[in-house]
Amino acid sequence: MGVILSFTKVTSEQLSCLIVASPQAQEELSQLERTDGDPSGYLDKAWDGLRYLLEAAATGVDLCDDSLPLDEDEEYYGWPAELVGRTAERLRATPFTALAAHYDPAAMDEANIYPRIWTRDGDAGLGYLQFHYATLAAFFADAAKSGSAAVMHFG
Repeated sequence: MGVILSFTKVTSEQLSCLIVASPQAQEELSQLERTDGDPSGYLDKAWDGLRYLLEAAATGVDLCDDSLPLDEDEEYYGWPAELVGRTAERLRATPFTALAAHYDPAAMDEANIYPRIWTRDGDAGLGYLQFHYATLAAFFADAAKSGSAAVMHFG
């Protein structure tokens, strides 16, 4: 077990209700589910490696600091539709090769980039990040296309 990060698409109205209800919304937050047919927003433990590469490539995408806390435990964060749209545009403009150019397993382990598998796994770690980057980009493209907001779960 470890710290994972995932996104769930919600309407702007749902996000507004969650913001107003915070911090009492914990039960509602834990029951959010992906709609069948929507791309998964599940990043597993790849979130910190992706965060590192997105920052190194100067994409303007910040997986951890651009959102609104929705609960006292700081496990759930809201991403308004405007932020979802901007993120989708930036991800669309950033092919994974632009991120891969910054993949440095030794530097990532030295910087304590979770889950500290980078030197051990080498090229397999890069493949792991590539897979989850595709997941991230697909999620945001789909959410932006429908004008949706998102809830990020970190825990």
